[in-house]
Amino acid sequence: MDSTIIPIFLYHGGSILEGPNGYTYDGPRPSVIHVNPNITFEQLKSKIFSTMGWSEEMTNVEISARWQAARGGNSHFMLIPIVDNPSLKSVVTNTLEGKIEWSVIELYLESSQKKFGGAGCSANAAEIVEDARASSSSTGSGADLSDSRVVPPVYPLLTMQLTHRSQGLFEGEKLEELFIRQHKLLKWDDRYKQYIQDTGLYGIVQIGSIKVDAALISALVERWRQETHTFHLPVGEMTVTLEDVAILLGLPVNGDPITYSSDENWDQWVKDCLGVSPDEKAWAKKSALSLRWLRDKFGSLPVGASEDTIQCYVRAYLLVLFGSMLFTDLSGDSVSCLYLPLIADLGRVRSYSWASGGLAFLYKELCRASKRNCKQLAGPVFLLQIWAWERLRIGSRKVEKLKPIGKVSPDYLPPLGYKWSTHHTWKIKRGYSLSYYRNKIDMLKDENVAWTPYDTRSTQQVLPPICTNDSGLWMITAPLLHFWIVETYHPERVMRQFGRYQTVPPPTRATIGSLHSSEKRARPRENWIAYHSKYVDEWFKRNDTIMREERAYDLTMYNTVYMKWYRNATIVCFSRHLTPSTDPDSPLSDTQELLLVEPKSRSSSRVAEMALDLARSAAVKMQNATSKECRLFAQEMFEGCKGIFSEVDDPGRLDALLGEKVVALGSVQAADSAEPVETEPQAGVETTPSCPQVDPSRSKSRRKRI
Repeated sequence: MDSTIIPIFLYHGGSILEGPNGYTYDGPRPSVIHVNPNITFEQLKSKIFSTMGWSEEMTNVEISARWQAARGGNSHFMLIPIVDNPSLKSVVTNTLEGKIEWSVIELYLESSQKKFGGAGCSANAAEIVEDARASSSSTGSGADLSDSRVVPPVYPLLTMQLTHRSQGLFEGEKLEELFIRQHKLLKWDDRYKQYIQDTGLYGIVQIGSIKVDAALISALVERWRQETHTFHLPVGEMTVTLEDVAILLGLPVNGDPITYSSDENWDQWVKDCLGVSPDEKAWAKKSALSLRWLRDKFGSLPVGASEDTIQCYVRAYLLVLFGSMLFTDLSGDSVSCLYLPLIADLGRVRSYSWASGGLAFLYKELCRASKRNCKQLAGPVFLLQIWAWERLRIGSRKVEKLKPIGKVSPDYLPPLGYKWSTHHTWKIKRGYSLSYYRNKIDMLKDENVAWTPYDTRSTQQVLPPICTNDSGLWMITAPLLHFWIVETYHPERVMRQFGRYQTVPPPTRATIGSLHSSEKRARPRENWIAYHSKYVDEWFKRNDTIMREERAYDLTMYNTVYMKWYRNATIVCFSRHLTPSTDPDSPLSDTQELLLVEPKSRSSSRVAEMALDLARSAAVKMQNATSKECRLFAQEMFEGCKGIFSEVDDPGRLDALLGEKVVALGSVQAADSAEPVETEPQAGVETTPSCPQVDPSRSKSRRKRI
């Protein structure tokens, strides 16, 4: 019996339904573990927590076994709670003895977050809370805002939170906008057109360079999670999918993976592909060409150039396209020679899956940039920019004059991303700050998101066939490859983006740590096809990994099941994790600058912003007041600013925007100042409320700062 291994199916996140034949389960696919029959209840719980990625200190779990009470045509299933060793042993023993029709155990899991301070509070958590209170008391800070600090919850999905960019934000660090790597393309020549149209990369050429909004991109990176390859937004998980790449950029999904051996004689490859021998200025490093050298050598195609010369210039154009837009890296003004074997035969360029390679590169860069101390972002950032404009409708520009497409074959119409091209004339857009976008995302609502923006009913632009030819592969679960990069792809986490039924997703298929940290510079002469042969084989079997979910999206299920799980599994609202500054001369910390989201009118936006700014300042003044008169004056100012905000914006959002600690402080001070002050008015003298004198120069300075 000891040598027997029992498979156990772990079901979580769906619904337990009771029907004529007893209990059934409706939800995502189960996770499978294999255990020894002598496993104890505590060992089983530890195995479950480990498999599901939950914290034993922060999560409660209830376990029930689906048991076959009757067999044959009258099968009936009941649920047996597993709460101790005897109940577990009974299920295991009966399974091994064949008293059910299959030799597996089905367990239904119901998880919930432990409540700190109640009966279910763990000893460790209680000790941490007590230590925090003791530390606060020892400082003698009195009514300091930090006194209300509690133990931060542990979120099951956020296993890398301590090294994540957002953690620095929550701890009060001033995060600057990321530096975005972008370069200019080569000058276009119509003689390139025929060749580049056949490569499957013509859509990017039609879109051209797009000016990236570094503040918006930086705010999105703060929401990117390396654990799931998705953005964790208030409305649920979202990500850039193969559908987005195909529709927006017109890149092919079907094809060979973007990989090759790096153990090559690159001098010879450059000479064969570009028709010139590279000199010392050509090399930015051992296996990367200088983009400046390429611009100098191939900046303008000579008049009367032969077909061979034109093809060399086309290859140079593609190299600059890769190094400037699609596969930009942090090395500076350079492009890897790894792409030369892929574009040597211009007739085979379209046979590669440029969509999956570009998406793998974007995922890799987002995972790297979301780390705490990262300062730069490379890769196809323009794709992320267009994706945000299309789906989140944040920071998008308004076109003033469209550049006509002109006469073109239906096969070579521009992709959807063309509507954001710099070829059009745009209205001048105000530049927004990182804090603006941070708050804009924090207040994102379901109705503001374009979940299926590429529906034919909502897309007026006629798309070329290349955008939709590979639609059957948009929901594969095969790994994405780009030479040294291997990234997992999780359409099951964002089924709503495909208009499909979204349930609680199964545990992530995490990319192996050694692969996630793999860098090209560590293996400069590696044969990546052989090195990643396992994942290359998986890519070639991609048709076998397509998600077969046919059910349509269900709003009720999404809100009642998925969102309930999601809100307990990750950080949804950033503003709840930020701590206001207690410095009386700096009432707003750098991480809490505020611009309002969707005020009643554009003209009221500035008024509401000023009201919130002054309300926060007044709350700090109340805390630091040295006299009752000053505290009363600050309290009146606080309440007045709240009233002004309610007049120009939605009062229901006021407390959330101010922050719980500021609201609580205002409430405490209001209660303290509610006691009437008994005074004896002098006969014939009109009484006036006491208030401190305001320094005119200080008020003028304050007005200028706002």
